[in-house]
Amino acid sequence: MTETEVRDALRGVIDPEIGESIVDLGLIERIEIDEAATPPRIGLMLIMTSATCPMTDVIMDDAAAALEKRWPTHDVDIAADLTIPWSPQRMTTDLRIRFGW
Repeated sequence: MTETEVRDALRGVIDPEIGESIVDLGLIERIEIDEAATPPRIGLMLIMTSATCPMTDVIMDDAAAALEKRWPTHDVDIAADLTIPWSPQRMTTDLRIRFGW
């Protein structure tokens, strides 16, 4: 398992308010993979587009479900750090262009 594979598994997780992938929006702050743990562990730190994002729990639950579906034998630990500011520069270039930023 690689960070690229984790990102690919998360590409289908959509921010329900914006309607775009959390990967393309740049909401993934950190991915931690520990294959040596028993059971193996995937850790994910997310940030939100706003510290008061009402969809934080939904996004975290959807991300956990996507990772658990892809790696059912792994522990999945997801958290959100609401102190890290999000900016449009975190988005993919294609998404910034589409949004006009």
